[in-house]
Amino acid sequence: MTTITTSTMGATRKAIAALLFLGAAAVAAAEVPQMPAFSGPITEGGEMYPGLRPEAPGTTAADFGYVTDEYFVSGTANSQPYKTRILVRRPVPAERFSGMVVAESMHSNGFAVTFEPARKYFFMRGHVHVEIAAQQSNVNTTLKGFNPVRYASLSIPSGAQTSEIIAQVGLLIKSNLSNGPLAPLSARRLFMEGTSQASAVLRTYQQQKHFQSRLPDGSSIMDGYLATSTLGSAPMMIVDVPTVHMPTMTEVNSGAPTGAAFRRADSDDPANRYRLYEVAGMAHANSRETPTYVPNPCTLPVSDFPWGGMAAMGLDHLIAWADHGVVPPHAARLEFDNDTTNDGSRLTLDATGNVKGGVRNTYVDVRWRRMACRMQARRPPRSSTARSPVGACHWRRSRCAICTRTRGATSARSTSD
Repeated sequence: MTTITTSTMGATRKAIAALLFLGAAAVAAAEVPQMPAFSGPITEGGEMYPGLRPEAPGTTAADFGYVTDEYFVSGTANSQPYKTRILVRRPVPAERFSGMVVAESMHSNGFAVTFEPARKYFFMRGHVHVEIAAQQSNVNTTLKGFNPVRYASLSIPSGAQTSEIIAQVGLLIKSNLSNGPLAPLSARRLFMEGTSQASAVLRTYQQQKHFQSRLPDGSSIMDGYLATSTLGSAPMMIVDVPTVHMPTMTEVNSGAPTGAAFRRADSDDPANRYRLYEVAGMAHANSRETPTYVPNPCTLPVSDFPWGGMAAMGLDHLIAWADHGVVPPHAARLEFDNDTTNDGSRLTLDATGNVKGGVRNTYVDVRWRRMACRMQARRPPRSSTARSPVGACHWRRSRCAICTRTRGATSARSTSD
């Protein structure tokens, strides 16, 4: 049974009240960001860094009639010049465009980790995806490491520039310039998504720029936020646009000892539109089609749970809420009992061994297997110094960021990626 203490609820209410006060104060002092310069599409300098891991045939952007264009964007952020790149993934012909643009900061691992598993949803709906290399390591490590010639001119001198870069790119997209990166398309709505480390980028952007940087008419640059596999115990910030928050079994399990303090009540208040979706069977990282987990670094099979499909579900509700006013449904929270004697997790399990509560789906309700997250990595030979891929199990740990789908016991522990 899930237990939230009175002290935890009180602390959460105080935090929410503080966020509302700070947001109102920030709006009063809001400024329009600088419009960045841009050039592109970039075609010279050798191979472009794709921003995605190898994709299965039939699932690429080109297979669905999408093109991917690269642009260089430059300006001044936090009083220092910067130059970085964005990728625009858009449908052709232009008539297929839905009017929806979803921006995502490149994860520190070098990939668009929300778009990657959910990309078919974008392709089938006609949404545009804009990937922003907004972090210092995205440029210095990932892009320049991949092609130092093509990306020689790029530079983000300080990690403190990330939120301002995102705000400037957002202004560029929402301005619908006749020669802009989206032309001839015209964005009607702009959303921001982020998973794991990139969800921390999203949350930092909310804190630093959501109210402080606005469009010329005073409205928000971002029309909504999707935060998945979120880190830490802090609730999502209250903002004046819809937020869909999707912590996974991993986060609920790790947050159970303190009552899952990141939770807050759903709200339809125009100044606080919020939904919390905790999906039964969904763990921190996608392993359904990620080459990181081939070969399998763990002793049990990795999950084929449709992580991308669940993230797409959250995004679809977010878009409908912001664009058409369609109020999304409420969902039960995952249950936890802090009883680690069952399978090693703190989650409350049903008779089959799957977690109770949360957003239900056939992967946990068709009872022939169990969804799990607690995994033991294969131990390499004593002479080996090799480490498992980021997000998978390391042999010295009994934790993993992905689910297993086995006939054995289950849990939801994680390393952070």
